[in-house]
Amino acid sequence: MYKSNKNIQASAISLAVAFILATPVASAIQITSTLDADELANALIIPNSGITITDSSLFGGIQGEYGGDYGGDYGGDYGGGIPSIVALAVELDALSAEPFGQAGIFTNNSGVYGLPSGGGVVFSSGYVEDYQDGENTSSSNSGGDGNAATDEQNDVLSEITGRSEHFDPVQLDITFDVDDDVSVITFIAAFGSEEYPEYVGSQFVDGFGMFLNGENVAGALPTGDVAGEDPILPINIDHPDFQDVPGTELDGVIAPNGIPLLRFDVPVTPGSTGNTFSLLLADAGDSGYDSTIFLSSFGNFDSESGESEFTPILPDSSNPTNDEGAFVFLLPEVVANETIWIDPDVSTGYTYTATGGGLFASVTAPTKLSVNDEDGYWLTYFDGTSSVTVALTAGQTFDFAIPVGEFTIDGIDPDLGLDPTDPTMFVTGVSFSESGTGFGIEQTPITTFVPDQPNTVGVSAPTSVGLFGLSLMGMGLLRRKLKTK
Repeated sequence: MYKSNKNIQASAISLAVAFILATPVASAIQITSTLDADELANALIIPNSGITITDSSLFGGIQGEYGGDYGGDYGGDYGGGIPSIVALAVELDALSAEPFGQAGIFTNNSGVYGLPSGGGVVFSSGYVEDYQDGENTSSSNSGGDGNAATDEQNDVLSEITGRSEHFDPVQLDITFDVDDDVSVITFIAAFGSEEYPEYVGSQFVDGFGMFLNGENVAGALPTGDVAGEDPILPINIDHPDFQDVPGTELDGVIAPNGIPLLRFDVPVTPGSTGNTFSLLLADAGDSGYDSTIFLSSFGNFDSESGESEFTPILPDSSNPTNDEGAFVFLLPEVVANETIWIDPDVSTGYTYTATGGGLFASVTAPTKLSVNDEDGYWLTYFDGTSSVTVALTAGQTFDFAIPVGEFTIDGIDPDLGLDPTDPTMFVTGVSFSESGTGFGIEQTPITTFVPDQPNTVGVSAPTSVGLFGLSLMGMGLLRRKLKTK
């Protein structure tokens, strides 16, 4: 069975806002391909979160049936049917293949899919640089070198895809140790494919696996199912939550509860060493029509390092607020333009004031995985001559044209009732224009009274599941009276 070409189609992200006085300047998803396994592993990890990587390697299968160098010429055109004499010649010299262009590092200041702005790594059965953000210009985008999966890769992937043959694999192996107080490590991901929707239910079930000490721990609970009662489905193109979500070249993305993000929580033995972790993505059935996964924030989310949206610094426990009711954050040594994440209390908005001589260089809004606020926020600041108000979408980074000492974010949905003790609720990233010590932040709430209402938990947290991969919007969000000054 060969795939036919699809008509080119285009779609674009659109944002309707009621009032814009200035357009925020932010970079798009930017991807740089690399074959450096150490660079990939380090881009994936949250620094200072209890994880130490000791080894890493990157592998792309073998120059087998499709034939590495020949795959680029024949694999795409023939859907895997290259001349038998070429296939035979290459199979007799089955060489290890590097996944050229199939692995890379990304940043995401524009907030596409709600992925963290700090980025992470991206793998594709095609070429990763095709999946920077922008319009979807092709419904059949295909890349890669047509390399064949090894027998071992086929064996483990077949449990995910139900197919026996896979092509254009990309595999990152990581060996790591965990600190004594780490029992769970977490990933954030977005998985999409060009196979959607034409080849859903076909033999081309591209898939992704995540193997901790040899066991696949990747899966996504479908919308409406109950954690602990219903099965977690593998990460492949047959997942029922695939949707057409604009933002990149991908035709569809898995979006449980309407949000194109997955969260993987993986149990580990505290203090254990030599843990092995393999991330493996491949086409099934042939080498045409790419599938791609973005991965970010590998670490212990219970950390309070301030290094990521999911490990924010909490207010000073000994003196959380000042006389004006502003939350007080004591910061470690600040590096210029390096984002620090802090976790505020509940409010419909906040005014952020830099203290200790620092000035803000940028601000980053929380992603939808932290706060499921569909409408985004308003950012107001003084540009040296007048007050400026701009729209700020989930996960977006806004760079101030000149350093500022104060800004306000408002428009937070009061129905969210955010919990100040949970570091995955409303968090804000800020960077400073210069390096220094003694800097701090005061955060004054803009409050709205919301009457007590019954619990409105959107997704129940699993209590005894080894891994779950689902969008956690609404998880543990209990409505309550918002804090007042």
